[in-house]
Amino acid sequence: MSMYPFKFEPIYVETVWGNTRFARIRGENEIIGSSWEISAHPHADNLIANGKYKGQTLSNLLDLYPKQILGKKKRNQMLRISFLDAKESLSIQVHPDDNYARKHENDEGKVEAWYILKANPNSNLIAGTTTDDRQLIKQAIKDGKIENYVNRIEMNEGDFICIESGQLHAFGGGLLGLEISQNSDVTYRFYDFHRKDANGNERELHLDKCFDVVDFSKKGQKFSFPFKNQQETIVYQRKEFTIKLIDINGEYTLYPNGETFYCLTNVSNDCQIIYDNQIIDFRYTENILVPADCSAITFKGKTRIIISYVD
Repeated sequence: MSMYPFKFEPIYVETVWGNTRFARIRGENEIIGSSWEISAHPHADNLIANGKYKGQTLSNLLDLYPKQILGKKKRNQMLRISFLDAKESLSIQVHPDDNYARKHENDEGKVEAWYILKANPNSNLIAGTTTDDRQLIKQAIKDGKIENYVNRIEMNEGDFICIESGQLHAFGGGLLGLEISQNSDVTYRFYDFHRKDANGNERELHLDKCFDVVDFSKKGQKFSFPFKNQQETIVYQRKEFTIKLIDINGEYTLYPNGETFYCLTNVSNDCQIIYDNQIIDFRYTENILVPADCSAITFKGKTRIIISYVD
């Protein structure tokens, strides 16, 4: 069998809102706003870090072995896994749906879900607005008062939230989160708090496209799942992705069935996986892609694993 669980070289991105918390976890001495962990997107294409295919890009492997990796899923159903570490709020923004993104950006739309790993006290994010009056929102943007109409949700460690395409949102300062999303990099900015980059320029806004795609009726709702020994919970089950939460205290075995791939994220403690009679370390914040044609994988330890896949 040619396939095995893939580890990746992360792609770190310094951002105007970035923090140092995730960098410290990874032993890096820099500001990291986002880290692309599993991605086959042209803007960030991760290199395989282990085994026979070490040094090859994920995109290249998908070109060579689509069925072995994706099973019965299509290339555009590949997921993107990343981390966000925000010292300040990200811009207030919106993502288009598939139809709009394909027509205008040659990309996929973006539905995303966030899981919070660390949260400063009273940290919150923006998910939707308190009004669906488009003219009121347009005027508020002109007046610099959009923050008066946003729906803020306090987030704590262990909370999940799903952000629909077309939903106004902003990941919040003081949060470190895992992002699971469609394989897209299309973001339209509504408002960026008049921040300036290193050259003293404010970042571009995309108001026309924002109002093309926004749906002010969409609001976020968070869910929380305290750790329970040997808990297995489906958090979201959508056409874009299914997210399953696995709390392990001892052993848990994943049985790939050839139908789909699995993205695994360790969001609690270092543990081990046993695959093909090999013991492989699986560390906190590490991500692994399990191709569709892998054999069974067993986890050993006490930790929380998030499994993301397309059902």
